[in-house]
Amino acid sequence: MANIVTLDLLEDELNAITRAGGYRSQEDAVVHALDVLLAANPQLRVSTALELYRQDLVTLARAVEISGLETESFKDALDERDIPLRADEQPEEIRDGAEFIGQLRRAQ
Repeated sequence: MANIVTLDLLEDELNAITRAGGYRSQEDAVVHALDVLLAANPQLRVSTALELYRQDLVTLARAVEISGLETESFKDALDERDIPLRADEQPEEIRDGAEFIGQLRRAQ
């Protein structure tokens, strides 16, 4: 079976899809194509989410959403691949939260 999309015509095919009215932009077409690819290949979906998380490109919550797994299952997958779980909050947010908790404890 011949490929529908070929690398030498990729840009032309994206332009044709957009001009044909299928999508508002090339970016919309690519996003939809990736959505379909990841929906059709659950393992690739999980691997993609793990890699995005490993590179610190997405939060844990977003990686879980991308993966389609439950949070604990995604954490297990992180552990299996030796990818450290990190705090999604910025260090200053963590310090502010710790300070707030300390104030609450002192007020009791």
